[in-house]
Amino acid sequence: MLMLISNHKKDLPARIREGGYSFVDPLRISFLTLKNRLFEFMENFQEIEKLRSENQTLKIKMEELLFYQKNYYQEIISANQRLRELLGFKEKQPYSLIPVEVIAYDPHNYFKVIFIGKGKKEGIEKEMVVVNAQGLVGRVIEVYPHRAKVLLILDERSKIGVRDQRTRDMGILQGKGEKGVCELKYVLSRADVRVGDKIITSGLGGLFPKGIVVGKICAIKKDPNQLFQEIEVVPSVDFGKLEELFAIKREK
Repeated sequence: MLMLISNHKKDLPARIREGGYSFVDPLRISFLTLKNRLFEFMENFQEIEKLRSENQTLKIKMEELLFYQKNYYQEIISANQRLRELLGFKEKQPYSLIPVEVIAYDPHNYFKVIFIGKGKKEGIEKEMVVVNAQGLVGRVIEVYPHRAKVLLILDERSKIGVRDQRTRDMGILQGKGEKGVCELKYVLSRADVRVGDKIITSGLGGLFPKGIVVGKICAIKKDPNQLFQEIEVVPSVDFGKLEELFAIKREK
């Protein structure tokens, strides 16, 4: 009997340990499982954030691509149309033309002076007349090795011999600067010029070839006590959209 009790006492710590282990092991397993799941969650969360960031970057790049595609595609179409018009214009002209591009506007004389991207090395000379498919642009006033300065017909210094295409009355066209129009001077009061009449170069003086379109009469003021009419002409060229132009080669 004593031996049984003694053996029972000896087994008690072992049983307690076994019971403790059986109680602790599930907790440890649960903790490890929770820990592993937490790590997995953090890894998944980081992966999701990474994917979200990559997705945002791809979205921005896609928007940029669509922007460039839309705008540059439209620009190519627009440039193609302009070049077709210029090619058709060039083929119809009786004189030789040098294609040039506008590279800058004079910031102090925005609607008076421009710079073109060809100069003496490319055959550009002073006093060459500059045109585009719409009509007369101006004339070269300064030439450098690879660029040139062009005085626009809007400048007050610009004076051109012109005539009314319908009535054949002649006058002198002078620019009015920022007003965006030109003044047609020395047209007699009795002349039957009208609003809407087309004005072209007269060819007199030898600088501007005959027949280049300059613009249309937009306003007329007649005074019976004055010898000449007061006439304004709106240019056929849009000077706010100058890009591709031609310089007319002078005959030697």
